[in-house]
This record gives sequence, C-alpha cells and structure tokens, in this order.
Amino acid sequence: MVIVIVLVGIFIVALGLMLFVFARQQNEKKKIEAQRRVRILADRGRQMQILLDELPPHYLSQDLRAFVASQWLDLLHEQQQLGSNDPKLKEEMTAAQNKIDEIRSSNQPDPEPVTDIQVANGVRRNLKQLNKVIVSLYQDKKIAHRIAQTYLNEIKQGFTQTLVEVFRASARKAEAQNNLRIAVVHYKRIMSELNRNNPNGVHNQTLLECRQTIQELEDRIALESESSNNELAESVDEMMEEEDSWKKKQLYDD
Repeated sequence: MVIVIVLVGIFIVALGLMLFVFARQQNEKKKIEAQRRVRILADRGRQMQILLDELPPHYLSQDLRAFVASQWLDLLHEQQQLGSNDPKLKEEMTAAQNKIDEIRSSNQPDPEPVTDIQVANGVRRNLKQLNKVIVSLYQDKKIAHRIAQTYLNEIKQGFTQTLVEVFRASARKAEAQNNLRIAVVHYKRIMSELNRNNPNGVHNQTLLECRQTIQELEDRIALESESSNNELAESVDEMMEEEDSWKKKQLYDD
C-alpha cells in the first residue's frame, strides 16, 4: 500500500513538473511571439513615418495624410498593448499625435513640383508602398471598400502627377533653350499620360492648355523653318550671282 502511495505521489509530482514545464514553454512562446509582433508593428510604424516625411504633401489630400498619421499612432498603441518596453515609444506616440493635429489644423500646402527624374522615381516608390498599405488594410477588413477605393484613386493620380511635373519641367527647359521640337515632344508626353488617367475629365483643362501650347510651338517652328528656308534661298541666290559674275569676268578676260 505504501509503495502504491509513493508511486502515486511520484506520478503526481512528475505530472506537476510536466505541466509546469509545458506552461513555462507556452509562456515563453507567447513572449517570443509578442516580441516578434512588436517588431513587425514597429517596422510598419516606421514605414508610415517615412511616407509622411518623404512624400511631398501636395501628392496626398489632407484626409489621406491624416489617415496615414493615424495608422502610425495605432501601430504604436498596439506595441504598447503588447508590452513593448521601447523607451522611445511614448515619445513617438506624442510625435504621431502632433502630426495628426498639425495635418488637420493646417491648409493643404501649395504644390512644389518635382522636376528631377530621380526624385520623381523616389516619390513613385513611396506611392507604390502606400498603395500596398491601403490594399492590405482593405483585405484585412480594417477600412471600407469606398474609403479604400478613394485612397487608391488618389494614389493613382499621384503617379500621374509625378510624370506630368517632370515632363513639364523638361518642356520648359527645352523652350528656354529654343529646342522647340523637343518641347513639343514633352508636352505630348504630358497629354499621353493624362489621357491614360483622366477620371471624370479632371485633367480636361490641363489637356486643353497643352494642346494650345503645342499649337503655338508648332506655329513658331513653322515660322522659323520658313525663315531658315528663305535665308537658305537668299544664300543660294547670292552664290549664283557671284558665280555668274565670275564667269562673266573670265569671259571678258579671255
């Protein structure tokens, strides 16, 4: 009987130890998973901050910029709820809240056109990243279809705007250098880009202005071409006259 009691006692102790070890392992797994989740959230938060810092404000509406800043703050709150011990967390939460308040209280900034193709490519990369963020939030059912579609359309317009600004800068530079044919090519590129993405005719006025500018440039090109042809004709006439004069002189000398 004593042996049975001892064996039962040993079994209970062993079972208790197994349960203790199992519970500890589970807690350790939860801790590791929480840390992994915190790192993911921190990366996403930095991504939101980068988008706010690097995307020129005029490419995004006030509403979309405030939404991005709110996402940044939400990601910081999630880290806090998971027990993040990052000493900079509260500081970043304050910065995110200040950014939201700043965006909502200020007017839409005046556009500062991008004129360098490398800068434009950087803007487009960030717009692509923002596009992925919006799609992901919609797929996770964190934003409604109507809101997601509105933001995605806005991002698409931003893609168009980057090319338009670069082509316009190139066209004006060509005009300043009197390379009118090159300027025409750039204005036609603007029209091509706008025609590909012109929902509800939002770019109709810009397209009309481009057509008028192209017509003016082509008129100037035609005038310069005509003037050049006239100068060439006058030069040929002068050469003919000089040749006739020389032939006559040779004739008289003979």
